Amino acid sequence: MNYISSMLESVNDDWKRIHTSTLSRASLQSIAKASIGETLTGRLIQAVAQNVRKDVSQVVAEAAKYARRTRSSKITMDHLLFALEELNISLDLLHVNYAKPDPIEADKPISKPPIKKSSINRVSRKYSKIRKREREEQYEPYDSNAPLEERKRWLKRERVLLMSNKRFPLSKEQQELYLVITEACMGSSESARREALQSLRTDSSLQPMLYRLSLFICEAIKVNVAQQNFALLIYLMRMVQNLLANPHLQLHNYLHLLVPSLLSCAVTRQLCPFPKAQDQLAVREYATTVMADLIRAYGYLGNDILSRVISVYKTGLKSSILMTIYGSLIGLGKMGKYVIRDCVIPEIRSISEVIEPHLLKKDPDKYLFKIAKYIRHRLLKMTAPILKNIHDTSDDRDEYTKRYGYLGNTLYDAVLLDHFVDNLIEEIEEDNISHINAEE
Repeated sequence: MNYISSMLESVNDDWKRIHTSTLSRASLQSIAKASIGETLTGRLIQAVAQNVRKDVSQVVAEAAKYARRTRSSKITMDHLLFALEELNISLDLLHVNYAKPDPIEADKPISKPPIKKSSINRVSRKYSKIRKREREEQYEPYDSNAPLEERKRWLKRERVLLMSNKRFPLSKEQQELYLVITEACMGSSESARREALQSLRTDSSLQPMLYRLSLFICEAIKVNVAQQNFALLIYLMRMVQNLLANPHLQLHNYLHLLVPSLLSCAVTRQLCPFPKAQDQLAVREYATTVMADLIRAYGYLGNDILSRVISVYKTGLKSSILMTIYGSLIGLGKMGKYVIRDCVIPEIRSISEVIEPHLLKKDPDKYLFKIAKYIRHRLLKMTAPILKNIHDTSDDRDEYTKRYGYLGNTLYDAVLLDHFVDNLIEEIEEDNISHINAEE
């Protein structure tokens, strides 16, 4: 606490005035009138001012902790911006230029032209007029009877406080590391990409730049899905997979950027400009694998990520687009047998109606015929082990056809094959046990 107190004392007078003061009564009344259409009482104004002071005190205390962590003797703007990000507080502070003027080199001679007394007086009078106008704008009197537009003209200092902050929150070293990682992951050098992905997988210093990395991945996936850039989507999903595997990082606050991006790769209509020549099925399966890893890491109780992802996949199963059905089917298959039983099996009949024309057509499109066969194969593989426990052994082929439509016959054969394999395994195990007992 003594260290934090000393750090707070190091803040200059201007920062103390800005960060520990509250808005004036006139500004609070103007904000309330513009926002809710009513004025505030004296007690409400005092309560709002106390809340603002409490939030600002938390920000300054957090900035002092970060300054101590970085072994800095003073609290800087970077420390305050880091505190805002850590506390998830949007105060919209100080949109001003913090760059200091370049210091004048003392050892470099400066040649000055001769200055006349008349020019000094002229500049002095001009400067005094400017300062007078600035003072009048800064301490502009408040008229309660003025119209609403006039009352919105707050004090100059308070208008600065309410402007948004556009400053990049990373240090120069972190910005350079961010550029190196993103350029290496998306570049043409495979060795540089491996090193960058290894850094994403193991480096513990990436936490401050996680928001920037997540935003970069989100925007890049959006652009490359629109442009149908097949290869770059793979690189972006490899970045996500390595970030998820890093035990030192916490991605909770950035899942709203990553989850929609991965889902768009899995269920979008088309991922590449030449689908007949490029295997976009592998990209969709990779996207669902990364999504399954994300859910295993962050889909805990009280988090609605799992339910939302399943809802998107269920909607995709009802689509008439084969690629969307394939991505949704693979995604649900990676969620486990309970999800397959509750979400996939009830949709078998509708999927059958979509793929049946492509499988039975006399002169079908070869590419669509291949996708329909893949869907049928995956559907049989993931549902047959579950259907054998749902249906009685007495159910005949007609019962399957009645429930599941065109795929009923194939499902019946797949369930019979599963029963046959189970019985064969049991017989082999019994023979082995009897053989061991006979030897003993």
